Amino acid sequence: MATHHRKGNEQVVIALGQNASGSIEARLKTITEGLAAFGVQIDEDVQQIFDEVGKEAVKQLKATSPVNEKSKNKGRYAKGWTYERGKKVKGVTMSYIRNKTDPQLTHLLEYGHPIVRNGKVVGNAEAKEHIKPVADWVAEETNKRIQKSIGGN
Repeated sequence: MATHHRKGNEQVVIALGQNASGSIEARLKTITEGLAAFGVQIDEDVQQIFDEVGKEAVKQLKATSPVNEKSKNKGRYAKGWTYERGKKVKGVTMSYIRNKTDPQLTHLLEYGHPIVRNGKVVGNAEAKEHIKPVADWVAEETNKRIQKSIGGN
């Protein structure tokens, strides 16, 4: 895995309905517009699917997030995962899964980072990939449930 350089306050956020091959929202908008012409409304069903998948993903992240045994706040990072519903982006309602308590740690833990002491790099913290597998599951599961909801197999 390539080294990631942190430039600021980056965080890793899972936007429900997006995957590497393109936006489900864009495809859904096309499907929704087509179905609307026949009087079919699926927006509520899609939001319900996002809600269900989002809540399940939060449980997975809480279970798989790394815990710093040396910290006084054991499990704070894992407990910080939350699902946020319904932000409108270009006419599409987006839902997000993010870490509310320690958003700055998501990028550091997922991709690893240099360890700096007294201004010198003394090593590298190993990446603990725990978000990508859940994000992949979210994309796949959302697709599957939406297709089932609109009658696809």
